[in-house]
Amino acid sequence: MATSRTNTSEAIYRLDTATGAAAIAASVAAIKATRVLQAALHLSLAPTTSESLTITINSATGAAYDTLIYTLDLSTGSTINLLWQPSAELWLMPGDSLDIAWANTDTRTYGLSVVTKEVY
Repeated sequence: MATSRTNTSEAIYRLDTATGAAAIAASVAAIKATRVLQAALHLSLAPTTSESLTITINSATGAAYDTLIYTLDLSTGSTINLLWQPSAELWLMPGDSLDIAWANTDTRTYGLSVVTKEVY
């Protein structure tokens, strides 16, 4: 994923982006305490193959602590646009990552962006 940062006096806002027409296997790694604000996905066409997009916390503590926090079959409801925001504050600790995966068998062109806030 490509990364850009915007500095403020309190935090660094980070935008990670990815695009393609193959499987999504994106990962946003936390270097310091990081709050996840949102993930947005746009597809060129609605998928027809039943496959779930997943968002998972990959814990630096180990696989026993990895947590699936969101899943959606994008073929249900002919999803083209998705904006996911945590329903409560979601923090990644240093070494954790937010992993987003989708098989994309229908080879839809996608644009994925993840916004996070790194705290000093």
